[in-house]
Amino acid sequence: IRASGVGDVEGQLRVRWMREEEQRPELFSYFEAVAPVQTKKLLIATTDWEFKFGTGLIRGFTWGTLTLRVAAQYHLEDRKVDLGEYAVEYLKRVSPAWRVYLGVEGTQDEVELITEAQWHFARFGFLKLNNAFGITSKATDWAPEIGFMFSVPLLGAQND
Repeated sequence: IRASGVGDVEGQLRVRWMREEEQRPELFSYFEAVAPVQTKKLLIATTDWEFKFGTGLIRGFTWGTLTLRVAAQYHLEDRKVDLGEYAVEYLKRVSPAWRVYLGVEGTQDEVELITEAQWHFARFGFLKLNNAFGITSKATDWAPEIGFMFSVPLLGAQND
């Protein structure tokens, strides 16, 4: 079975509750909304609105940055709250314009290994080129993705 096309369109709002300091990691929360852009392509598309609320910890080291996060999700179609995504992520800046990412991300019994290259073409924008490989039997075998990410700091907020 094969399917191709636009999968998801999503937006996310993040709030930093505590900045990372020498003795503690950064603490953040996020709200994410996923819009149903293709309701007929059931293999690759989101068929109805999805909402996630999560929290995580970020800790920087000399060899890279680690993030742990977990979320609850609500599917409008099913009208129920479930355990959402959980992840362990690694990010390393290899040059001023390039970063590499490696993560293990799951939702219930679907777990994937994600590899990604990020090209930062502007201060608040970058191109993401990634591959997700299914680790568990219910996860998609291989899912390549291309995406643009734009980060807009709130007025008066400092951007690190």
